Amino acid sequence: MKIYFKLSITAFCLIMFSCSGSDDSDDDNSGGGGGIDAQATYRITFTTNFTANTHPTDYPDNASFGKVFLAAHSPGSSIFNVGSSASDGLKLYAEDGDLSGLITEHAGGEDNTLMTIITGNTNVSTNTSVSFTLNVTPTTTRISFLSKISPSPDWFVGVSSFDIVDGNELIESRSVRLYPLDAGSDSGTSYESPDSPEPDGISQIQGLPFSSGTIQSTQLGTFSVERIN
Repeated sequence: MKIYFKLSITAFCLIMFSCSGSDDSDDDNSGGGGGIDAQATYRITFTTNFTANTHPTDYPDNASFGKVFLAAHSPGSSIFNVGSSASDGLKLYAEDGDLSGLITEHAGGEDNTLMTIITGNTNVSTNTSVSFTLNVTPTTTRISFLSKISPSPDWFVGVSSFDIVDGNELIESRSVRLYPLDAGSDSGTSYESPDSPEPDGISQIQGLPFSSGTIQSTQLGTFSVERIN
């Protein structure tokens, strides 16, 4: 069953087009869609699959995902990078589900450009789909997504700087598997672990409680993009 949430647009993009955002583009990352017309609308769908059947180890009674943070931005901006330290705003969200820090950090864009930011207005259940409509422009051809795993010390699922440009064209549709990520701000190893600050880099969680031993963690859902105009 798909549930469509009313979204609140918290920032609007208003920047000039400059250069290509493809991975094969010039070194200047200030722009996005290169010579293509990157004006388009995408449906972003977050499908969850995090239940007691799929993740039986210590599965919490009150499991959910946090309010979604979704942004269209330029290649010069970044919401998070695996291996790097989480921003203060990401730490606040991953630990407490509070989006205010992320919105404040990125409303202006790291490269002095405005990005489009959309947030969900409620938590997301563990076996459902929620969809968002997101406009992109020639300078905002990367999409980033976050949703906190709750309860948890500082865990989340996310996609960083997903590129909607493939060569000289915009993609029509694509899906990405979502695995648990650790923001690196708390050292807890279970869903209900108490706060235990131990700064580290962002990493993908391997093993318990998402899988046994060193086996790769079980998928928690998917992030899908579909062009609708």
